[in-house]
Amino acid sequence: MHRQMNLLRDLQAMDFHLDRLRQELSQLDSGERIRAKLEQTRRRMEEIKQRYQESYAAAAQQERRLKEFDERIRRAETDLYSGRITNPRELQLMQHEIEQAKQIREELDIQMLRMWETLETMKRDIDASERDLQEIERFYEAHVEEYRQRKAALEAEIAFNEQEREKLAQQIDPEVRQRYQTLRERLGGTAIAIVEQKACSVCHTLLTPYTLKRLETEDALISCESCGRLLYDPKLAQ
Repeated sequence: MHRQMNLLRDLQAMDFHLDRLRQELSQLDSGERIRAKLEQTRRRMEEIKQRYQESYAAAAQQERRLKEFDERIRRAETDLYSGRITNPRELQLMQHEIEQAKQIREELDIQMLRMWETLETMKRDIDASERDLQEIERFYEAHVEEYRQRKAALEAEIAFNEQEREKLAQQIDPEVRQRYQTLRERLGGTAIAIVEQKACSVCHTLLTPYTLKRLETEDALISCESCGRLLYDPKLAQ
């Protein structure tokens, strides 16, 4: 049975390796968090662009109003100084209206200046968002490419090791192999324990002299009396 235990030890080592590979494969980061950040940055940029377009349209409308005021003031001043109006009261009233229009025009001009300053700030935000977006896109593409390569490598390594495991498993007696598999499923993946300083390496229970004697003399599968795992003594195997 020592040969069977040697094969079981190798099978368990291969199963451990396959478990690690499968776990790594399942935990690979496909880049979902980066993609979410990318979409968030893209949405933010589109929102800023939308606000920029709306503000630009409002600024353009304000500029048209300024031009209309300039034209009204120009026409009023032309009438004022044309000599057509001679009534002093009417002249005074027109001059007052022109002064009021100039005040309104000055207020509109200040508003116009603030609007253009806001547009400049928004344009800088758009440029910064576009740079951030490009940087995240490059990072995301690189991450996805690395993920795909690692995923492909792991899948290939798993496939190869599964084939090697099958070859090894075929060398083990079917009943022994089934018992190993049952223990592995029931005991969290570890079906075989090493004998270390007369104790089970998994549950650390000190083995009885009877169990140690059986390991030396019997051609059978010997289990730990505490945890039930199959015992493998490297000294006996050698």
